[in-house]
Amino acid sequence: MRNADANSTARVHVQNAGIVLTVRVKNVMPDEDSFWVLYRHDTQPILHPEAGKDGQPRQRNSALKYVKQWRVCLDIGSHVGQWTRPLAKKFQSVVCFEPNPNFIECFKKNIQEKNVLLWPYGLSDHEHKATQVFNSTVLEKGDGDIECRTLDSFGLTNVDFVKIDVDGFELALLNGARETLTKNNPVINIEMKRNKYQPAHKQSASRQKLVDECDAILRDLGYRFVKHTKSDEVWLKS
Repeated sequence: MRNADANSTARVHVQNAGIVLTVRVKNVMPDEDSFWVLYRHDTQPILHPEAGKDGQPRQRNSALKYVKQWRVCLDIGSHVGQWTRPLAKKFQSVVCFEPNPNFIECFKKNIQEKNVLLWPYGLSDHEHKATQVFNSTVLEKGDGDIECRTLDSFGLTNVDFVKIDVDGFELALLNGARETLTKNNPVINIEMKRNKYQPAHKQSASRQKLVDECDAILRDLGYRFVKHTKSDEVWLKS
């Protein structure tokens, strides 16, 4: 059981009203679905009593059906830990990557499991700096405060499952993860957002190009597409 600080800020839903209020509460005791979050409309972290339902349980459960061993799991783009907590119950070890310091603040409040390790880096195809807006999940290359490394530089072994949610950095990440994926052959769940934009949208062509290039890398590494759940895709070694 994780204890929130007294006088913490919590979000509660008014029943049958469809209204969201932010109120001051004392001695909040987070349950399984409670998480400190920092959504796009938030100006500071808040304790949301039902944020676990935003943690994509359908996508996670669909992907985990393909896992055969439960040694090391990688949670890439950990955000505030909504995937991490349930993954920590299944795997011997969960290695997380989240570069946004504001999400990390929430993550550390949410995740107390002893088998979780958090690295405060973005993952790319080479070492470089990047920028990230206060509560954004999108990394931008540039002279910022975010440090990026390759996944291969961590030399991880016994990896059985990889969850990827990096909002536009998929190609760079995969290029920097070739050795890790080749040596470990993990099940991959990647939020590809293949059909995110309608064909007429100005970003449709660039997103499709990124998706095609990610497909090519995964197939070059011996992976095949298995299924999708919403925007997430499961890939397995052939």
